[in-house]
Amino acid sequence: MDIEKRLEEEKKEYDNIQVPKDMEERLRRALEKEKSVKRFKINNRIIASMLFLFIFVGYHFNTFAYYGKKLIGYEGIMSESLRDLNQMGKGQEIGKSHTFKNSVEITLDGIMVDENQMLAFYRLKDPRGKLESYSNRVEFKGFLKTYMHRASVGEYQDDNYEEIVYIAEFDPPGIFHRNLTFEYTLQDDDYIETAHISFSLDRNKAMGHTIKENLNKTVEVEGMKVHFERIVATPTQTLIEGSIGNIVDLINPSKEHMGFSDIDIRLLADGWEIEKQGSGIRTDVKGITFENTFEPLPNDIRKLEIQLKEISVLKKPNMTIDLYKSELPKIIKYDNREIRIEDIQSIDGNTHITIETEKDMRLLEVDLLIDGEDAKFIETQELEYNKELDGGINYKRNIIFKGEGEKLQLKIGHIAYTKKIDNISIPITVN
Repeated sequence: MDIEKRLEEEKKEYDNIQVPKDMEERLRRALEKEKSVKRFKINNRIIASMLFLFIFVGYHFNTFAYYGKKLIGYEGIMSESLRDLNQMGKGQEIGKSHTFKNSVEITLDGIMVDENQMLAFYRLKDPRGKLESYSNRVEFKGFLKTYMHRASVGEYQDDNYEEIVYIAEFDPPGIFHRNLTFEYTLQDDDYIETAHISFSLDRNKAMGHTIKENLNKTVEVEGMKVHFERIVATPTQTLIEGSIGNIVDLINPSKEHMGFSDIDIRLLADGWEIEKQGSGIRTDVKGITFENTFEPLPNDIRKLEIQLKEISVLKKPNMTIDLYKSELPKIIKYDNREIRIEDIQSIDGNTHITIETEKDMRLLEVDLLIDGEDAKFIETQELEYNKELDGGINYKRNIIFKGEGEKLQLKIGHIAYTKKIDNISIPITVN
């Protein structure tokens, strides 16, 4: 039986305890004999509650101690998996506070650590209700290393904005780190102060991993290789890491291909899609690397696979299009996609060009030559979305340039679009 239901049922039983009718009078007479004790009225409900606490706590002390380990107030911003871990009393209690000079109080209630991340559970209280007006910086510091804040979610606990709770993500602490300091900097226009909350890391409370596998799988998309490096599944998160191309591709791209801006990866356990937590892609000296994070894996799964669904590519066509009003609408084909130039108008000394593409296609570095001279770009106006018969959605926009003339040439420097991918699946060993 669920422990909370059991608690509720037993409480109802003790609430219904019948107190002897003369109990109140006997208690009153006993109290009157003690002159140092003030007289007070006690009712049957209070007596029943006292009996409930005496009997129930006496027999269920361990249960109350267990409930004391749970983080209270964070349920509204916890995922289902975090709520389960919280119910089990996972994580390390900290329970340390700092009061700033402006009376704002911060409390680090606890942390959860596994091989993928460290989660901090902390709250801010401001009796003046000014929490919205502050900016902040939050980080953990260990020996010779700082763990920067990656992401967080928060929720106010009242309508007066006097208290807010946060769950914040950080990289997991290094294996040799035993002592950490939680640092929170509070700042507004004329005030800045940093709280320092130090504690010892309890490695016995860390949760490790459930699956950790070097994938070393490579697939080819749009002429470049997508490499899946590893997967690490822990009680709080499932992480997939990889890279796209290599440093040589980044330094010496092909004539048209410039790179990737996003990648859509799905994770399926026994055919069910695992909810995504976030994704990121970055370019550095290692090339283009990506990571996708998902909810923790269910228990006792038999089949696990990664599916590559879409990838956002960036290309450099260096396209120049001669525009004549008599030829409109003009359709240009690029990589089996259409760029449709629908209309050209001169309005108040400016040239308006109406262009339609698929919704996920963006034209970058668009320039206009008017009678051989570069025209100044003014703005792009979004016009409408049109749903096609095949289910696709086209995006129409109006690009405005300063000036007008007879000979017009439209130059498109870069094009970004999403490439849909079919039948790329990578199975993962489940022990």
